[in-house]
Amino acid sequence: PFGTLMTAPIINQPQVAIISTDGIRKRPVVVESEHGDSIAIRPVGILAQSFDHRAIDGAYSAAFLNRVRDIIENHDWAREF
Repeated sequence: PFGTLMTAPIINQPQVAIISTDGIRKRPVVVESEHGDSIAIRPVGILAQSFDHRAIDGAYSAAFLNRVRDIIENHDWAREF
Protein backbone atom coordinates (compact mmCIF):
# COMPACT_ATOMS: atom_id res chain seq x y z
CA PRO A 1 0.00 0.00 0.00
CA PHE A 2 2.98 2.35 0.43
CA GLY A 3 4.35 1.85 -3.08
CA THR A 4 7.70 0.50 -1.93
CA LEU A 5 10.00 -1.13 -4.46
CA MET A 6 11.10 -4.08 -2.34
CA THR A 7 10.83 -5.17 1.28
CA ALA A 8 12.30 -8.08 3.21
CA PRO A 9 9.59 -9.79 5.26
CA ILE A 10 10.66 -11.06 8.68
CA ILE A 11 9.34 -14.36 10.03
CA ASN A 12 8.25 -14.66 13.63
CA GLN A 13 8.34 -18.01 15.43
CA PRO A 14 6.48 -20.36 15.02
CA GLN A 15 6.17 -19.21 11.39
CA VAL A 16 8.49 -20.89 8.93
CA ALA A 17 7.93 -18.63 5.91
CA ILE A 18 6.33 -15.38 4.85
CA ILE A 19 5.77 -13.74 1.47
CA SER A 20 5.38 -10.05 0.70
CA THR A 21 4.32 -8.00 -2.27
CA ASP A 22 5.25 -4.43 -2.99
CA GLY A 23 4.06 -1.68 -5.28
CA ILE A 24 3.41 -2.47 -8.92
CA ARG A 25 4.87 0.02 -11.38
CA LYS A 26 5.14 0.20 -15.13
CA ARG A 27 8.62 -0.77 -16.32
CA PRO A 28 10.28 -1.61 -19.63
CA VAL A 29 10.53 -5.38 -20.09
CA VAL A 30 11.60 -7.74 -22.86
CA VAL A 31 8.63 -9.48 -24.49
CA GLU A 32 9.39 -12.69 -26.38
CA SER A 33 7.21 -13.64 -29.36
CA GLU A 34 7.42 -15.71 -32.53
CA HIS A 35 8.60 -12.54 -34.34
CA GLY A 36 11.53 -12.04 -31.95
CA ASP A 37 12.16 -10.00 -28.85
CA SER A 38 10.83 -6.50 -28.28
CA ILE A 39 10.71 -4.01 -25.43
CA ALA A 40 7.32 -3.09 -24.01
CA ILE A 41 5.92 -1.26 -21.00
CA ARG A 42 4.32 -3.69 -18.52
CA PRO A 43 3.22 -3.56 -14.89
CA VAL A 44 5.94 -5.21 -12.79
CA GLY A 45 5.98 -6.07 -9.10
CA ILE A 46 8.33 -7.91 -6.79
CA LEU A 47 7.46 -10.92 -4.66
CA ALA A 48 9.79 -11.50 -1.73
CA GLN A 49 9.89 -14.54 0.50
CA SER A 50 11.75 -15.17 3.74
CA PHE A 51 11.92 -18.63 5.23
CA ASP A 52 13.57 -20.62 7.99
CA HIS A 53 16.31 -22.70 6.34
CA ARG A 54 16.05 -25.20 9.18
CA ALA A 55 12.50 -26.05 8.11
CA ILE A 56 12.46 -25.46 4.34
CA ASP A 57 15.10 -26.17 1.71
CA GLY A 58 15.92 -23.23 -0.56
CA ALA A 59 15.08 -25.24 -3.69
CA TYR A 60 11.53 -25.87 -2.46
CA SER A 61 11.13 -22.21 -1.58
CA ALA A 62 12.33 -21.14 -5.03
CA ALA A 63 10.02 -23.66 -6.72
CA PHE A 64 7.06 -22.35 -4.71
CA LEU A 65 7.85 -18.72 -5.59
CA ASN A 66 8.27 -19.69 -9.25
CA ARG A 67 4.85 -21.37 -9.24
CA VAL A 68 3.22 -18.30 -7.66
CA ARG A 69 4.86 -16.10 -10.32
CA ASP A 70 3.67 -18.43 -13.08
CA ILE A 71 0.08 -18.30 -11.81
CA ILE A 72 0.11 -14.51 -11.54
CA GLU A 73 1.61 -14.03 -15.00
CA ASN A 74 -0.41 -16.60 -16.93
CA HIS A 75 -3.85 -16.71 -15.29
CA ASP A 76 -6.72 -15.16 -17.26
CA TRP A 77 -7.63 -12.55 -14.64
CA ALA A 78 -10.07 -10.74 -16.98
CA ARG A 79 -12.25 -13.85 -17.05
CA GLU A 80 -12.68 -13.61 -13.24
CA PHE A 81 -14.85 -10.50 -13.56
